[in-house]
Amino acid sequence: MSREQKSSGVLGVPEIEGLLRHADGSPDIAAYAKLAHRERDKAVAAWATEAMRRVRETVSAIRASLAPAARSEPVSGKHHAAVGR
Repeated sequence: MSREQKSSGVLGVPEIEGLLRHADGSPDIAAYAKLAHRERDKAVAAWATEAMRRVRETVSAIRASLAPAARSEPVSGKHHAAVGR
């Protein structure tokens, strides 16, 4: 089987192994480090995106739950007196 048939368009293990070795067959530590940093950066970006999505959803839910209370008449006499001035 050729590499093209094994990989199905995505870098598979044989392709990565070939890229992470020097011409003499020894491991290329710098290439491993570069790959690890790139993958870490992608993971951090994905985590940050997910965290911001959750914050937006939480703020939106809080605003939605407070909106009906803001439209209703005030219950407290103090607040009502301050608004009437």
